[in-house]
Amino acid sequence: MQGLIEYLSSNYKSVVEIGIGSYAKIAMALQERGLGVVATDIQRRTVDIPVVLDDVRAPNLDLYRDAEAIYSVRPPLEMVPSLKRLAERLAKDLIIKPLAAEPVDGLLINRAGSFFYLFPSTKKPSHQPSSLP
Repeated sequence: MQGLIEYLSSNYKSVVEIGIGSYAKIAMALQERGLGVVATDIQRRTVDIPVVLDDVRAPNLDLYRDAEAIYSVRPPLEMVPSLKRLAERLAKDLIIKPLAAEPVDGLLINRAGSFFYLFPSTKKPSHQPSSLP
């Protein structure tokens, strides 16, 4: 996951993690690097950072307004269309780190041995990745 952390911290100043679950290490590492991080989940979670209740299928848009990007780590495949709709609606870049064998149709990025997919915003000039594959 180090590659994802490096990518996010070198391209954005504020992000929202959707569906944090019980794995807060990425969000915490981003905060340690000075990023503003909001963590959301559909269920109450007890992790080392505050988690805001939100459902990506009916999101509270105010939670995302200040973020430059949205990301999700290993989201269920049925959640991906909702993630893409939210990112498009808010004109935010979306980064998805799927499980190893799950297909996702975004721009594949391989950073420090980690791979993930970027869906750049089309409504505004998106961040240019600091390094593409």
